[in-house]
Amino acid sequence: MIPKSIKFLFAVPFVIIACYSVYLFNKYGSIPDIIPIHGYTKNTDGFGSKMFLFLPIILNLIVLIFIWLIIRRPDNIKFSFEVKEEDKAKTYYTLQLFLVIMAIFVTIVTTPLLFSDVVFK
Repeated sequence: MIPKSIKFLFAVPFVIIACYSVYLFNKYGSIPDIIPIHGYTKNTDGFGSKMFLFLPIILNLIVLIFIWLIIRRPDNIKFSFEVKEEDKAKTYYTLQLFLVIMAIFVTIVTTPLLFSDVVFK
């Protein structure tokens, strides 16, 4: 069973994605059809369609689905140490909390930062 605190915290990335999606839809008409695409440097590596702005949101949702599958069934994880029966609940909760924090971090990084040059100007 997943604790309510984990479920509540896991909803945070979806709220962030929803807020940025609404913001993107509101600004979408004012964004040029061709936008700069950056690689690993600050220089523009190429240009692409503004539809690329939805790619980070879609990729983020895919990552969140995979994280949720792990959170939902922590007993399927093969730990590199033996989990004692009396420590299982605490170990699983710690793992779930870590994954939720990672999900929030991934959402914060992928959603606003990847299209900050175009949308937030």
